[in-house]
Amino acid sequence: MISTKVTAHTIATGAPGGPLLVFAHGLEDVWASWQPLAAELAAELDPSWRLVALDLPWRAGNDYRWRTRQPGQWLADGLDLVGRVPDALVAHSFGANAALELMCALDPRPGRAAALICPFYRLPRHRVTWRMFDRSMATFVEHIREGLLARLGSRAGSMEPEVLETMMKLAQDRVGPLGFLTVFQQFVASADLPLDRVEQPTLVLAGGADPTLSREAALALGDGMPGARALIRDDYDHFCHLRHARGVAALVAGLVDAVSAPTGTGEQR
Repeated sequence: MISTKVTAHTIATGAPGGPLLVFAHGLEDVWASWQPLAAELAAELDPSWRLVALDLPWRAGNDYRWRTRQPGQWLADGLDLVGRVPDALVAHSFGANAALELMCALDPRPGRAAALICPFYRLPRHRVTWRMFDRSMATFVEHIREGLLARLGSRAGSMEPEVLETMMKLAQDRVGPLGFLTVFQQFVASADLPLDRVEQPTLVLAGGADPTLSREAALALGDGMPGARALIRDDYDHFCHLRHARGVAALVAGLVDAVSAPTGTGEQR
């Protein structure tokens, strides 16, 4: 049985009592995938910032036994590990929706500001239909492939096409229907989130090349939260935090700079 334990990994120690930024990864991802973005952030932020990445139970290779609890509950467990409420939370995809779940519940643990990178959002007027189900499944399969390519980076170009295709098929088979159903359930539920309760400064970052979050849905998600704004970059896709780490780091730095200077004291937990 694969572990559902949540762990926290320090990427940058910062200064004692300094401000804290926490990363939450997406489905079938790992905490270490934040390292390129964290390296770029280190050049943007004051060196006193502590950077911590959570390893959540929807990590790559999981068996989905964690589905008996809400994603937000697992994220809350991870945030409890960092010792205090963070000054900023940066979350991607499935992790971003877990953060939204907590933020809409007025849970203080996500922190003073949040950057939600490529979350899922269903416009309330869009009914759940078989057509939506089929389209979502096709998009999910393509995302498994794109996620593998994004993580391979330049190495993908030097691989034999047959080898790369075999890797993609193995990844699709390993994730399987449970992975898709988990994401689809979260996507469906997003339309019922009480977004108007979210007042902390929030950046919704979307990519024009990301089929999971349309421009209309991204803008509606940003408009629905009083403290949020949506930003759409046409050349970004669902894995922009890997493929455009420098640009995303600049946007995250802009978000934390827009918040009043962190004291680093936070709320002790």
